[in-house]
Formats: sequence, structure tokens, C-alpha cells
Amino acid sequence: MSRDKRQQERYAVRWKIRFSSPEVSCESRTADISQNGASFHSDIAIPHSLRATITLSLPPSDQHPKGRDLSMHARVVYCILQGKSGFRIGLEFTDMEGKTAEILAKRLARLEAMSNAII
Repeated sequence: MSRDKRQQERYAVRWKIRFSSPEVSCESRTADISQNGASFHSDIAIPHSLRATITLSLPPSDQHPKGRDLSMHARVVYCILQGKSGFRIGLEFTDMEGKTAEILAKRLARLEAMSNAII
């Protein structure tokens, strides 16, 4: 978890993410996530401001033993070359249905509770 100028806590998680737009499609793992956005690594550069549908694959939980996929719309806010590891892509979630936002908020609250228990 880290705190910067963003309004929401960010959590370092490695959830599967699918990025899909007419111009670019790829699969990766998140580097971090918050209620408002996420970042992930990619072998390809993805243009700033590109809008896409993303699908996050949440890991298993007590309520969903097989995991759960959440789909939402997002916009690329940065694409930074990170040497040999490719590009780090930053996303802002732009359109999330109420139920999807609620599910993500609950999962992030669990991450917060776990991080507080460790401290």
C-alpha cells in the first residue's frame, strides 16, 4: 500500500487484467489498484487517453471460492517505458456500474483490513 497525491489508497496486487479496445488488446497482471484506477505492465506502448474495457479477475474469496471477474471502462492516464520490463500503464476507471464499484470497494476494504492486521 502506498500513499501519494491520489485521493484513494493504492494496493500492490497481482490480479489478472484484460485490456480491450479496437486499437489494442492485451493481458497482464496489475501492479497496483485503487477504487479509482490501476496500473499494469505491458510489452507494448498503449496511447495516452485511449479508452478501453478492462476485466479484472479477482482471486478467490469466501463469497466467491472460484474468484470473480469485474468489467468496467477505463482511460489510459500514463504509459511509461520501464527499461527491459516494457511499459507501465496507468488507468483511471471512468465508468463502473454500482454493483461493480461495490464489489471492488469491499475487496479493497479486505486488503486494508489485512494490511492493518499485519502492522
